[in-house]
Amino acid sequence: MTVCDITGLNDLVEQLARQANMERWCYCLMSSLHKDLKLDSITLLVEQDDRTYVFASWVGRSDYRYYNQPLLMTEYNGVPTGLFEQAKQNHEFVRAYVNKPYKALWNIEDSLWCQILLPIQMHGRNVAYIYAETANSARFEASIHYVEKLLVVLASDISARVLQQEVIHHNITRRSIEAELEVRKQSITDYLGLMRNLHEVTLKLSQATQLDTLYRQAIELGRAYLGIDRMAIFLTDFESNLMLGTYGTSPDGDLVDRKSFYSQIPDHPLVNEALSHKNHVVVKENAPLYFGKVQVGIGWNAMIAMWNGTECIGWVAVDNLINQRALSEHQKEILKLFGAAIGQQIVIRRHYDSIKELNIDLEKRVIRRTQELQTTNRALEEANRSLELLSMQDGLTGIANRRFFDLRLSRYWQIAKDKRVPLTLLMIDVDNFKSFNDTNGHLEGDHCLKMIASRIESELEVHKKSVVCRYGGEEFACLLPTVDKNMAIMVAEDIRRAIVDLAIPHFTANSHVVTVSVGIHTVTPAGEFSMSEALMTLADKALYKAKTKGRNCTVQWEGKKEVCN
Repeated sequence: MTVCDITGLNDLVEQLARQANMERWCYCLMSSLHKDLKLDSITLLVEQDDRTYVFASWVGRSDYRYYNQPLLMTEYNGVPTGLFEQAKQNHEFVRAYVNKPYKALWNIEDSLWCQILLPIQMHGRNVAYIYAETANSARFEASIHYVEKLLVVLASDISARVLQQEVIHHNITRRSIEAELEVRKQSITDYLGLMRNLHEVTLKLSQATQLDTLYRQAIELGRAYLGIDRMAIFLTDFESNLMLGTYGTSPDGDLVDRKSFYSQIPDHPLVNEALSHKNHVVVKENAPLYFGKVQVGIGWNAMIAMWNGTECIGWVAVDNLINQRALSEHQKEILKLFGAAIGQQIVIRRHYDSIKELNIDLEKRVIRRTQELQTTNRALEEANRSLELLSMQDGLTGIANRRFFDLRLSRYWQIAKDKRVPLTLLMIDVDNFKSFNDTNGHLEGDHCLKMIASRIESELEVHKKSVVCRYGGEEFACLLPTVDKNMAIMVAEDIRRAIVDLAIPHFTANSHVVTVSVGIHTVTPAGEFSMSEALMTLADKALYKAKTKGRNCTVQWEGKKEVCN
């Protein structure tokens, strides 16, 4: 690379680092590739969860597209499948020379075009790809060293950007679920409050010793405890086809004695529907509201019939004349139970001999409702706890995930720094795992990862505050607080040998069983020392050394040297 190339690469890296989000990052990268390398068609593909997704594309001079919902490779027709599969399998640059662009229109003149597929690799695996087309292949060939350096830089950058996008998405999803649960919880809390009030109202009504007292108290308690604007209780005499007044409320909500009121049972749809359904609240919206036979306003009008078996003994009329509040489903349920409570108390007063049985039945119903709400509250709390646990757990192996690891690393680092004690990180990678998957299939690969995760956990049980997580793919990370470098080597070797002892067959490996490589780094934090340099970067370098030394070994990083076992 020339000095100019190095300067250009550094400028591009700085520009990419300044981009606020993935969309701007992709635009910055593609516009630079288009300008500097004369690439006319560019597509960025990213590997996620064993699938390839298209994140962004650039066509012509300025047609940039970013896909907020990344497209599956199988849903995108802008990349030659054969070229892609060749690059994916061989882990190397692939070029093809053709007469026209891959998606050229029929009337484009033939000329020499170069199709290029560049894998972006990290730790020996493909994490992303850049597909490009150019009619100026010489410019690309002259810049091949620049491209190679750029791909190395992009590997970690794109992985971090994609992970950031996933974290943002998960956080948004979690906040949305939490908000929805909070709304439901508040709704159920309000409902539970009304249920408690209804229970109290019912108990007060049960203490009434006369029917007249019962009617009057029902109006007063309904207004005071259940948020009812206006209500009235009417009794029915079907033999005479009469409706009889008891107590009600004036247009201002004051208690009014209406025992002198009587009228023929009206042939009205609202009344007919209420009298034909038991345990049902009949509501009519935008209805005329009356006091006696005089209309005093417009709002919703609700009726709840009161029953003694199959006999309708009257109804409760309710409206929202005063406050004009909408009627919720929870309030409808409360009104239904309230109407039932009044009816039952009327029957109790009329049939004193059955008072104990009816009171017990009503009490059971209220308790059952309260228990159902309490159960729902517990279920919501459990759902919140489960969501939190799921967000910290790897779905395949059942151990902690990267998010939990990052949180615990920050916490352990601060503790180690405050107490001036060592903190050890083990980076563990399954050797030749891709060939294991290719030979045995992904189901066996998943089973293999589960067994390894379980064995690592077992080996670290003696270290009570240790953290084991699936760091990504076939890579695991172990945090060991207060473990010094000498003990760290022993722990790492125990884990390595334990995986060998699992004797998981791996016919394409030299050892014929699945093995792991372990990178170790121990540091005692002090001052402003960087956490990422002290642990993550150096433990990862040690792991890389273990891989290059033949795998199935442990390497401990000490300063600028490594110690192998």
